[in-house]
Amino acid sequence: MSKHLHVGLSAVLIAGGLLWLSTIIWPIHPTATWRWVPELQASAFLGAVVLFVGVGVLTSVRRGFVFGLVVLLALLVVPRIPAAFFSPDATTHTRVFALNTYFAGADDGQVAQVINELRPDIVFLSETDPEEVATVARGTGMIALTMADPGPEGADGVAALVTPQFGKESGAFGEMVTGVTRFQMPRVYAPLRDNSQFVGIHNVAPVGSDRSAWVDGLSRLTEWSKDKKKLVVAGDFNATRGHPGFREFALTSCTGHFAQTPTWPSSTPVIRLDHILTTGQCLDGGTVKVAGTDHRGVWADVTT
Repeated sequence: MSKHLHVGLSAVLIAGGLLWLSTIIWPIHPTATWRWVPELQASAFLGAVVLFVGVGVLTSVRRGFVFGLVVLLALLVVPRIPAAFFSPDATTHTRVFALNTYFAGADDGQVAQVINELRPDIVFLSETDPEEVATVARGTGMIALTMADPGPEGADGVAALVTPQFGKESGAFGEMVTGVTRFQMPRVYAPLRDNSQFVGIHNVAPVGSDRSAWVDGLSRLTEWSKDKKKLVVAGDFNATRGHPGFREFALTSCTGHFAQTPTWPSSTPVIRLDHILTTGQCLDGGTVKVAGTDHRGVWADVTT
């Protein structure tokens, strides 16, 4: 390839990569509702790959390929490296597990098995229904503090379950928060745990006519959570760190790893849509695969 072609190709790749990366700092209004912008922001890490390929191509196509491969491998590996946690002042923590069961299609037996293995204190199931909640409760011995209402299309249901021990020790009780998201938003109050509150989240996805609703949902969630004390929110936000609206949360993100471990799609996850956020500390966390849903479950040990 001639020098001019090298320079030309490199310029195109560098410009494209920079533009792609820049989408994560575009203003929420009006760009968040533009077509393809949420998708470009969610995948902005690929813009870094394109950028480094462009830099390498200045010298040779082979070097560009190597640069891109190295960056891509780093982006794939780093989020999967467990982080070490040292928190001597964290005396009491709560293990939270959240799973989008994809319109109640997850394997309920496997959901129960995962819960029995992880032994969380609190579980939030989204896109669920009363039958699934009852089955999981029977299989785990957990207590459902709120009831799931799947709504006309099946996606509305979000339920909260707790272990009998947590319920007794924390005085936990459940209720629904209204007027914030389109879907159900169960809250578990724990008055004997310094009045901590644990809230299940499910925001709409930024597709089709729901782009504006997605932006509004994130905005209302961040505004609702602002200035709250002793708060943990967990579930399917349908948003990533690449989305400016998600970065408005003034909460600690719990992944248990050095970066945002991806959760979607479950078969080969590339982006993290499911999160556990807290006003306190994150002590550990991870993801788990469950058959029958396109989301991986997320869990974390948190303080408030």
